[in-house]
Amino acid sequence: MGFPDTACITFRLSRSVYRPLFELVWGRGSFDISFPADTEQICATPGGAAAFHGDTTPVNLSPADRTRSNDVYDHWAQSLNAYEGSTQVTAFSSKFDAFLAGNYTMTPIERQGYNLFRGKANCNSCHLDGRGTALTPGQSDNSMAAQVNPLFTCFGSANEGLPLNPRDAIYYQTTPDYLGFIGNPFGFGFRDLGMGTFLRSGPGSWPNPNASWRRFAPLTDGQMQVSSARNVAMTPPRCPTTEAPGPYFQKEFFHNGYIKSLKQLVHFYNTRDKQGVCVQRYFRTLSGWNDRKSKLLADARGAEQYRYDHR
Repeated sequence: MGFPDTACITFRLSRSVYRPLFELVWGRGSFDISFPADTEQICATPGGAAAFHGDTTPVNLSPADRTRSNDVYDHWAQSLNAYEGSTQVTAFSSKFDAFLAGNYTMTPIERQGYNLFRGKANCNSCHLDGRGTALTPGQSDNSMAAQVNPLFTCFGSANEGLPLNPRDAIYYQTTPDYLGFIGNPFGFGFRDLGMGTFLRSGPGSWPNPNASWRRFAPLTDGQMQVSSARNVAMTPPRCPTTEAPGPYFQKEFFHNGYIKSLKQLVHFYNTRDKQGVCVQRYFRTLSGWNDRKSKLLADARGAEQYRYDHR
């Protein structure tokens, strides 16, 4: 969120319309905290702790109030975690979930796509599906399902070698706002180094709590957290496809949104290590598209929640 202090979360919650619901769950008196008069000004200051010379607790609270604020912050995180793990958000009702439970038989093209996903394409090494990986031709995966509700991510980090996305707003935030804050003074010279940026306490990241980690930054430059592949093919009801440019909806993929469709995504992976240069343009649908890409897309659609309900 860019707040300079975790107490800013507590402060905003204390003034939210759902404060009574929070207190209903976590107890009345959760917000019995004496916030200083300048709390709103501090919390509205962009730039995080860097704007306060690295001070991560610029909201001046008493020790007792700081403890209460930390409790509220922890309870807020627990509430979010409970909601994200609820059936309203995480239904695990896709065809693939039914397949793992033994309640669905894949179509031939879905099966071939899944074999690619966990085989030659090596997708499930990062987008974990609870099953084994069979990379060697002729190798059979006889593993049992280790997880019946896989999240299709390892929560690790990887550098995928994506080009810059010139449509990202960060490249145009080069002038000061009314507080004098400049989101990106480097313009198109800015490089989001992901994990490497965090380890260096770089722009947009929270101060690294362990300075000894900085030496690992060059080894992790460009690494971004692996996204979940669940629901990756879903679109709004009126939009039958994720293909660019629409007509109604433009979906974006990867951390910077450079890729605009599943076909472009698979094409990128299929050619990334063979092309000499990544051209800064949309990948066009090529006449050389083969069955493998279509099969992978069929497998991706099988991991969509709510498209198939086996209950």
